[in-house]
Amino acid sequence: MKKLSQAIVLASALTAGLAAVQSVNAEVSATASVATEYLWRGQNLSGTSGAPAFSGSLDYAHESGLYAGVWAGSGDAALGTETDLYVGFANEVEGFGYDLGYVTYIYSESAADEFDDAAEFYLGFSYDLAGVKFYKSSDSDVDGLYTLVSLDFDPVGVAIGNTSDVENEYTHIDLSYAYNDNLTFTYSKIVDQSVDFEDGGLDKSGRFVVGYSLPIEL
Repeated sequence: MKKLSQAIVLASALTAGLAAVQSVNAEVSATASVATEYLWRGQNLSGTSGAPAFSGSLDYAHESGLYAGVWAGSGDAALGTETDLYVGFANEVEGFGYDLGYVTYIYSESAADEFDDAAEFYLGFSYDLAGVKFYKSSDSDVDGLYTLVSLDFDPVGVAIGNTSDVENEYTHIDLSYAYNDNLTFTYSKIVDQSVDFEDGGLDKSGRFVVGYSLPIEL
């Protein structure tokens, strides 16, 4: 479930609008990425096989702050191929940034019978090197809130995430180092959780992930 860092809808509208990008003062960008495993909110979703995760994204951003995009990736051992669609509005006023949006997570047909597609609203704020972002399921029957607090000391980043899921609340810490614009090293560890690993909790051993992202010229 994508970064983060880190939106929905209208993948078809993105494609249809490419020809008109220059005339509406908007920008379309794309990336292709690979990582040694699928690390999501402190969890290794690649499973015991440790399969690498491949992903790509296509994003549309208007000068007004409106954006939309689509992200697709492999690597989720339980649910298969994942596609995220997102839409949002982000801007900055005198150094104070905000980001409001909605993202839906769509999984391959093979997992459809085991897991319903999910969606979340998110709200983020940032100032200088600090940021905080909140994610809440759009399903009123689903409890829990995921909160991510981050500090960017470029090229070093620190993030603390917490999910208040009543079934298994946990906190993780991520330390990252951006070697350059493309290559990033991340160490992630779950430091606290309400359910022990032996009772079905998450693996608290640290994860070291190497990721490489390549912008695509359009």
